[in-house]
Amino acid sequence: MYPFTLVTDSTIDETASYFSQNEIKCVPLAFTIDNRTIEEDCGQTVSFHQFYDLLRQGKQSSTSQAKLDTFLTIFREALDAGQDVLYIGFSSGLSGTFHAGCMARDELAPLYPERKIFCVDSLSATGGEYLLVDKAREMRDSGCTAEITAAAIEQMRLHVIHLVTVDDLGHLHRGGRLSKTSAVVGSLLGIKPLIWVDNEGKLSVCGKVRGRQKAIQYLADRTVREMSDKKQIVRICHGDCPEDAQKLADLLKKSGVQSDIRYIGTVIGSHTGPGVLTTFFFGGDRKPE
Repeated sequence: MYPFTLVTDSTIDETASYFSQNEIKCVPLAFTIDNRTIEEDCGQTVSFHQFYDLLRQGKQSSTSQAKLDTFLTIFREALDAGQDVLYIGFSSGLSGTFHAGCMARDELAPLYPERKIFCVDSLSATGGEYLLVDKAREMRDSGCTAEITAAAIEQMRLHVIHLVTVDDLGHLHRGGRLSKTSAVVGSLLGIKPLIWVDNEGKLSVCGKVRGRQKAIQYLADRTVREMSDKKQIVRICHGDCPEDAQKLADLLKKSGVQSDIRYIGTVIGSHTGPGVLTTFFFGGDRKPE
């Protein structure tokens, strides 16, 4: 038995096998598209390609945070089994999901005085959140307590770099994840905005380039420049643009940097739209130079 139960959200954009093989509990967020509301299930109900095709057809997708009852059920099962709980949540700067996890902790903690429940705001999303969860998994597997692991993740979280480019900022603006002023940056023909996640876990536009290929080159160059350790594996996530993701991976490889590629899931993808391309890695300060 592991020293504690590790819990996270569907927004780490991992596969179903990752959760099951590593015994990580996943709390799903939900999305509504084409008159259907679906809890995220790693693309099993609606494939990622299907989802992004619906967006390309002009369908709107809205999202909802994870349910308090789901947190209560997952936390209670772990506590009843005599385990502490560590929940690493989707950035509070982008969703109310982390707050729901904290509410579950506050409700259950008095009922299990002999157990501990830790909630850590990742201040991250998708592949950035994954990096922290996987570090926590490594620590759990090596025998670290939930308390020690939570403290370590809190120290690491502001060193998780998110570099993002999108084809259209309209999705982020409509979803309330980016201000109208920031969205205007990307409104000119051929301009591709460059985005980062700040120390409050919120999105911010840091610049712009003309053309998709320059945006991909920017992601590669900036990633290599800002990595704290060139031996780490960079996570590339994309919104149904696998060819561009592979181009980015090839550019990184030329600099001696290895990467892995994942889809951005349906909840995050509802706000970024098709064509989003990202890198996630450990570095220094979050803000690009």
